[in-house]
Formats: sequence, C-alpha cells, structure tokens
Amino acid sequence: MNLSHTTSAHHHPAFRRVLVVCGTLAVLAVATGCGDDSAPSLADFAPDRSQVSQIPPIPAITPIACDPSSAAPGETVTRGRGDHDSGIGAVANYHWSVITARDSTRAADAVAQGAAMGRPQNLSDALAGFPPGTTYCLRLRQTDPSTVLFTLDYKPPSGADAEYKMRATVTGAPGAVRVAGEVEQ
Repeated sequence: MNLSHTTSAHHHPAFRRVLVVCGTLAVLAVATGCGDDSAPSLADFAPDRSQVSQIPPIPAITPIACDPSSAAPGETVTRGRGDHDSGIGAVANYHWSVITARDSTRAADAVAQGAAMGRPQNLSDALAGFPPGTTYCLRLRQTDPSTVLFTLDYKPPSGADAEYKMRATVTGAPGAVRVAGEVEQ
C-alpha cells in the first residue's frame, strides 16, 4: 500500500502567506479610501452645489416688556418665580412654573389640593398652551384675601402677542397660599 501524503494548494504554507498578504492589502486599501475624517454635508449629496440652500435662522424673540416700576399703586408687575406667601405670589408661582420652568410638578405645588387646575391633564394642557420660549408679564392686584385680578400678557415664539384678563381664587395662610382656580374676565 502506497501512502503518499500530498498537500493541496489550499493547505500549502506559501498559499496561506499569499492570502494573508492579499487580505492585509485589501484592508489597507479600504482604510485609506475611507480615511477622511470630515463628515459628509448636505452639499455632498446635491447634484448641483448651487442648489443647496441654507435653512434661515429662527428670528430672535424680543421679550414682552415687564417693568416692575410701571406698576400702578396697589399693583404688582412681574414675571418672577412667585412664592406661597401671598395670593399674588401664588399666582406668579403658578404662571412661572407653567410658562418659564415648564414644570408640571412645580405648577401642581402652586395649586390648592383638590383644585381642578391641578389635575395632570389640566396641567399638561396648560403647558401645551405656552410653547417653549414664550415670554410673558403679569399685572396683578389682590382685591381681597381670596381674590387676585390680573392681566397676563404673553408672546409665544410665533411672535403674536396675546392678553388674558383673569380672576384667580387663592386659599391658605401666608407661607401656604395656593391657587384654587382661575377664570377669564
């Protein structure tokens, strides 16, 4: 019996070296062809670069004037955070939380327990009514311990000014005052 060992071309050491060299060259060719670090731009995909247009910048929004020194006697003018110390502070707190902070948890804290305006869907609707970037100013006057009359002037990013004349009912002792409800006048 003749047992001669033959090596096929695929198992020959020289063939394997050729494969390794060819594989290495292929990887280097791909790497050098893809070595550009710059990201493609929209212009790279346009058939005619003169057709590429720039997106116009969003116009700057001039905030609504809100000068506290313009307040009439007995009136407060603000767009500040507000607080729980008074009816005016509570109304300012609620509107700052909704319009500026866009924080439903903080807005809920400004509302009296059990008040309809503190329900999650109503808070969500309030946030949706004032798009991010809206500027505003409140002119407030507390007419009695439970009533605050106010004007809310605001300007959403679309640029159209709007005004609401409102009456808020507030409840609670100083330090714990919350808004119980608001209605348009």
